[in-house]
Amino acid sequence: MIIYCAADPVYFDLYFDLWNKQLNKFYNNDKVIALYKPTKSAVQKCKDCKVESVDVTHLLPPNPKREHFYLMRWLSLPYYKKANILCTQINCLAVKKQNFPKITVEQWRIQRQKRGYLGGVSASIFTSNAAKKVVEKAKTMLTNPPTTDHPMNIWQIENLTQYQHKSEQQLKTENKQELKDYTHWITARTSTVWTAQQKINALLNNIWLNNSSI
Repeated sequence: MIIYCAADPVYFDLYFDLWNKQLNKFYNNDKVIALYKPTKSAVQKCKDCKVESVDVTHLLPPNPKREHFYLMRWLSLPYYKKANILCTQINCLAVKKQNFPKITVEQWRIQRQKRGYLGGVSASIFTSNAAKKVVEKAKTMLTNPPTTDHPMNIWQIENLTQYQHKSEQQLKTENKQELKDYTHWITARTSTVWTAQQKINALLNNIWLNNSSI
């Protein structure tokens, strides 16, 4: 299994160090990051951290809208590696090692409790064949890009065989809080609710739990 995420320059600068350091505490898998308009310093940092970086600028339109970036991680899933892919948002951080079973479905979804049901799409394991399907679907959405991850999330639910596992916790405050026993991954609230600094504060204040200080 390889571990993968995608980022533009802003998100790379905000979250790459946290994403990479937390993964290194619990996983020794190869890592791949898809980068939009990567700077020389970002490419060098990835090289120094032994993370394979891939320039995917050409996959987006010349002057992409904000909405196009919802498709970025789906457009660049590295299915060509012919391995299962743990795809995470770059601001979805590991806080405990998760021992994954043999993957017998196309998408093994890492979920959080969300208004009475399991939801979210911050992390999933895809088979290489399923990842290729997602890439092809994302290409069809480029002319009318979605305003959220929801349309792609629904498409995946309706078109891929699934298993849902509750192992993500979304932080609701910036303060230190108790992580649930099931929590292996943490995320912060969305950009419509929190600023980038609030997200960083929440993540930094909580990765110290489970012996995962940076």
